Amino acid sequence: MKNMLKVILIAVSFLCLSSCENPLNKNSSNTPPVPASQSGEQNNNKTSTEFTVKTFSSSEGFSCDVHVLSSEKGNILIDPGFYDDKLADYVETIGGLDASLVTHGHWDNLHELDKVAKVNLEAEVFMNELDFPFLRDPHLNCSDINGFSLLVDTKPQTFTEGLYKIGGYDIEVIHTPGHTIGSSSLYLPEENIMFSGDTFMIPFIGRADHPTGNEEDRKTTINKFKERDFPDDMKIYPGHRGNTTYKKMLKTNIDLQ
Repeated sequence: MKNMLKVILIAVSFLCLSSCENPLNKNSSNTPPVPASQSGEQNNNKTSTEFTVKTFSSSEGFSCDVHVLSSEKGNILIDPGFYDDKLADYVETIGGLDASLVTHGHWDNLHELDKVAKVNLEAEVFMNELDFPFLRDPHLNCSDINGFSLLVDTKPQTFTEGLYKIGGYDIEVIHTPGHTIGSSSLYLPEENIMFSGDTFMIPFIGRADHPTGNEEDRKTTINKFKERDFPDDMKIYPGHRGNTTYKKMLKTNIDLQ
């Protein structure tokens, strides 16, 4: 009975999210992403499409993990903080990108967005509308405290919390503010994976002492995550500190205890 109630609550949550409007940020020159249709049930262990998530860690003097999701559905890059030869060569071998997604607007997630966009001209780019101003503000994207000024020319399409079809995948965008005002976690139920940016990491939840960070928002995000019931074996791909599963994160993350 308890499990049945959880299933009903999750189904109601998805129905509510699917009814949300997803406006395009007025600064974006592109059309908004197409909302995804809701699938009937979640497959926790197998999907109809084989897929690969390959993680690349920066060797350029700063910490940053870039993830590339690839399958016959499409190819998506998450958080283009760097784009070295090894990563670029891999993207070329899988036939280029269909989309690039940004989980939040800090410089180590945006540093090579322009390069990625220029090399992958057909790829769409998305980020949360609340972090859109970070693109051209060195204070907001925190490049100024690292000794340089990052100004990104690429103008992504924007999303809010809700269900989307991006790059061939059904993606639930979960608004998880606290680290930044627009921080978002990207949940792909069919693939049973989540890209969590700097919000949900193995040891802790991303800190709230950067511009637009907010401790109350951070606490709300923690509670929001704890109220969800994801599959134990869901793989989580953060922006730093390695990958894990939902079950393991609940045990290792001090903020989720």
